[in-house]
Amino acid sequence: MLARRFTMWVFGYGSLMWDGWEKKFKGIRYERAKLYHYHRAFNKKSIKNWGTPQNPGPTLGLEPEEGAKCIGCAFEFPDDQCQAVLSYLKEREGPSFKIEKLKVVLKDGRTIRAYTSVNDRTASTYIGNLSLKERARMAINASGTSGNCLDYVLQLHKKLKELGIVDPYVEEFLKVIESIRGVSESR
Repeated sequence: MLARRFTMWVFGYGSLMWDGWEKKFKGIRYERAKLYHYHRAFNKKSIKNWGTPQNPGPTLGLEPEEGAKCIGCAFEFPDDQCQAVLSYLKEREGPSFKIEKLKVVLKDGRTIRAYTSVNDRTASTYIGNLSLKERARMAINASGTSGNCLDYVLQLHKKLKELGIVDPYVEEFLKVIESIRGVSESR
């Protein structure tokens, strides 16, 4: 009798979708998937990569919202990679994120439970309580070790577009940035 092979899933909604991280952990496959009742938001302040403690930049996290949908990618891994993958995700996302197992719907309609990075809304890095306009101003003015936060927002938008994902929350954030700057960002 063959032993049953177990797998684990991870849902990615930002750079996890395109930077190839899964190869290191023997990722079996990945495919487009939907996470319901959450949406992308620039609700976590970066004080290193995309900002400084004095001038933080807003970076991507999830925001709960009844009826919302976040289109991303689900990654499947052999179960024996579970601890290594979870350790990697915890280090990559940092202490202001929790790795939660949430229901995700795959392309074929199956619902699976996938480990998902959800920012802690009680952490000092949470800025989702600031207005969209305040966060847009932060993105325009912040720079960190990885570059200008506005470039981060524009690159995220570009990558989502390349994947065929139009995210209404990212689009709205860009419109607010454009209204502040008085120019249209190339989309």
